[in-house]
Amino acid sequence: MSEKMFKIGTEALSKDVSYFAIGFAHLTRTGNVEDAVSAGSGTLVTIDSLHGVLTAAHVADALPKQGNVGIILSAESPAQHQKHVVNMDHVEPPVLFKGDQFGALGPDLAFLRLPDDALGWLKAKNSFYSLSKRRDDVLARKVPAKSHTDAIVGIIHELTEDVQSQQRDVRRKNFFAIFCPARPSAVRYLDTHDLLYMQLANEDEPAFKIPNSFEGTSGGSIWRFYVVEKDGKPEVIDQRLIAVPFYQSFAADRVRERWPNAE
Repeated sequence: MSEKMFKIGTEALSKDVSYFAIGFAHLTRTGNVEDAVSAGSGTLVTIDSLHGVLTAAHVADALPKQGNVGIILSAESPAQHQKHVVNMDHVEPPVLFKGDQFGALGPDLAFLRLPDDALGWLKAKNSFYSLSKRRDDVLARKVPAKSHTDAIVGIIHELTEDVQSQQRDVRRKNFFAIFCPARPSAVRYLDTHDLLYMQLANEDEPAFKIPNSFEGTSGGSIWRFYVVEKDGKPEVIDQRLIAVPFYQSFAADRVRERWPNAE
């Protein structure tokens, strides 16, 4: 018997996970002009009572050890645009899980504990995903539903744009994140860890243009949404963080280089 197929709008799902998603930005200053460049993605999480960011090890490694790092949050309108920073002088060295060198086989994972002075405004604006509950559900083999769909979330560097500001001496910049259906394409079982390979699945959204590069998405998240049927309609009953993207295929890059203007 073939499985029943449902179509689920991405607007509500993307808004739900946006409360957990953040981006990092390197801050520079030339004279009186300050600039920000995307420096990877992350997910706000808790491990028991600890609050921090789950990201890729190479993203955490590249952040400055001193001074301010910009924090990119979701904004629904220009009125919500604000400058958010974390002072790295107050941040302890992250816990890193990484291979001898960065590559497709990983591991490439980090937990960056947030200082108390950043938690107040982050808790007021965002949510933290409980990795402790996620661990307990996995160990208990709890599966909310048989049917599910997956999506990848993270900042796309190439979409960054400067926008005109109504305030003198204020520079505004828009950072854009991807929220796109994805599906596992293969699992490799290694001696020390498993790798989940993902590919985008945008067949049902032809208007969505896949970016040329996924630079900036490293350290983001892959979410699984569990779906049941109620009154003939699909309903999402749970969502789980299942993976952290950290590497993009160079083969895919070469294909895009061959046809750079393809829709």
